[in-house]
Amino acid sequence: MQALEFRNRISYYSASQFTNPGRCPSSIEIDEEGDLLRPLSRRREHERFLLDMYRLRESNPAAYSAYISLVGKHGLKLISTIFWKQVKIASSQIEVRTGGKVVKRKRKRVLVVPSVQTGSDRLSFSQLSEGIFKTLALIFYLMTDDNDLLLIEEPEVCVHHGLLASVVELIKDQSVKKQIIFSTHSDFVLDQVKPEQVFSVVRNDQKGTLVRSVGTGYPKATIEALREYLKTSGNLGEFWRQGGL
Repeated sequence: MQALEFRNRISYYSASQFTNPGRCPSSIEIDEEGDLLRPLSRRREHERFLLDMYRLRESNPAAYSAYISLVGKHGLKLISTIFWKQVKIASSQIEVRTGGKVVKRKRKRVLVVPSVQTGSDRLSFSQLSEGIFKTLALIFYLMTDDNDLLLIEEPEVCVHHGLLASVVELIKDQSVKKQIIFSTHSDFVLDQVKPEQVFSVVRNDQKGTLVRSVGTGYPKATIEALREYLKTSGNLGEFWRQGGL
């Protein structure tokens, strides 16, 4: 039971999860309780992202404002702001009650149309670049996901180095509140962290998957060479790129 509870408190964000903004719908349709009118499948993470942002805006304006402040013109300058147009729609619903009595009642629906202001342009989310869309989604869930453990695969995918440095800093900042583990193949990302924060993962045909701490898990000579390199020559990413690990 404890293992199941722990599993349910883990979130996983894959490298390609938010890399195709073209899959993002132009609108979402919700009922009067704020739920989607049709079931949300696992593969529709873009629609989930829009819904989660809209719900946060309605339920926790302070947290939503903090997010907009970070990604907006006073923060990372990914966008200026986000607009949410709401169109109320009344529809009829037929109910058949006990005894065959047919009851017709009105059911309120809301069509929510989000748009993004970037400079003088107003765009739909599907018109954003892959890097901006993925970073908007990743930052949102870094700030709002309250699970105990976040697993993030290759945050560097589609993100340029200047922005990536800010993403890594946000990951380190949020790791104070929850455990975050992310994988990377980027020497630039390694440059942003300390050796004791890094673990190398390799697969050996004889021993299976091996995990070693870069700070303590290597031979003494390698650790000393790394420390000397960091003092006099370069950074962790360069050390790894040159075969030091």
